[in-house]
Amino acid sequence: MAIMYVGVENVIMVYGNIPGKYIRMERSGGPLEVRPGMAMRALLKYTEIGFDTLRVFDNDKLIIEKIYEIKKVGSYAIGIKGTRDTVLTKEEFLKAKSLELFMPGGFYKPKQKISSFTISILTETGKVLQKINVEGISFSVPLELHLDKIKAGTSLLFSDIKAILGDNSIKKFDPIKIKIK
Repeated sequence: MAIMYVGVENVIMVYGNIPGKYIRMERSGGPLEVRPGMAMRALLKYTEIGFDTLRVFDNDKLIIEKIYEIKKVGSYAIGIKGTRDTVLTKEEFLKAKSLELFMPGGFYKPKQKISSFTISILTETGKVLQKINVEGISFSVPLELHLDKIKAGTSLLFSDIKAILGDNSIKKFDPIKIKIK
């Protein structure tokens, strides 16, 4: 079962070689406006939780059927871009280059961005080696001067994390800690 979310634009696309020339898409939850292009594409915006079934027909023959669960967009969390791991090699950490907002237990990626945070480089015993204030989401440039301090056993504490939400309010997040293996 796939997931869609209340209050955001959910994009449905059907790709590939679809047989026949009389193709149509329908859904159980109401009307469906299909947009032209290289693929069949529809934008759906739900107002309530529940279920919706999308079907693709060739003439009257059903060729695709998919059931979607419609969920509320949950609370946001912070993580290293592209991973939810908290123990990374130095290379994995540096390759990520930034923090990102995500929704735990979901697939929706918020459009809101992180505005600022502080990185503390900690020794194995927890002593602060360096504190770096960062504006924006990217930590790669501010860390370049301190790469020699990031070794196996080092931890990086991301604190004072702030993001600007859709209504221009600022949300603060709990610190996250990454250990370099």
